[in-house]
Amino acid sequence: MSNQTSPLSKSQWAAIDKRILRADEDRWISSRYASPAERQALTALYALAYELARVRLVVSEEGLGLIRFQWWRDAVSEIEAGKVREHDVARALKDVVGAGRLKTGALHKLIDGYQAAFEAQDRSLEPEGWLALTAAHVLAPIHDWAEEIREVAPYFAAARRSDSKAYGPILPPAPKPIRPAIAHFRLRKLYIEGKTPNAVQKRLSVLQAIRSGKV
Repeated sequence: MSNQTSPLSKSQWAAIDKRILRADEDRWISSRYASPAERQALTALYALAYELARVRLVVSEEGLGLIRFQWWRDAVSEIEAGKVREHDVARALKDVVGAGRLKTGALHKLIDGYQAAFEAQDRSLEPEGWLALTAAHVLAPIHDWAEEIREVAPYFAAARRSDSKAYGPILPPAPKPIRPAIAHFRLRKLYIEGKTPNAVQKRLSVLQAIRSGKV
């Protein structure tokens, strides 16, 4: 652990950004439409989500998984106390929490959600809705689309995992300020059709969602 307060360098942020591109291209594409500062906060948030989601892939015993979740829980608590662990994602979170773009309470809730899904061995319990809500809050602390996000997020996640062919609710256009947090939900249409969209198809679909608000 360190009391280091210097922000991450551009190259360190770029390395995390590339990690999200490889691991979660859908959200990464949507986040490109946010302002640079907002995009940085989304990158830190999605990097944490990646670390939590991959626990199920890198541990062989439940106890080891719980240790990893507790590690992140402690790391977020230490950020609240002005400290930071020597991990690039922890340092990224400290930067954006310090800038007021993410709240540690929201991060704790995200950790709890992924842990619950891990313990139940049920990916449908992963906190897809809360992740999207937290991302939307980065862009617009006040909006009237929380219920819509909660409704559509599980359908996007299930379609992307090929667990369901259900499209989910047809929603009115999303408010413009939060679109970079949820535009990727439009990709559910391609996923339920059994397609594996390439990068160009994904970008065109997300662009349509950014322009129209229809996710």
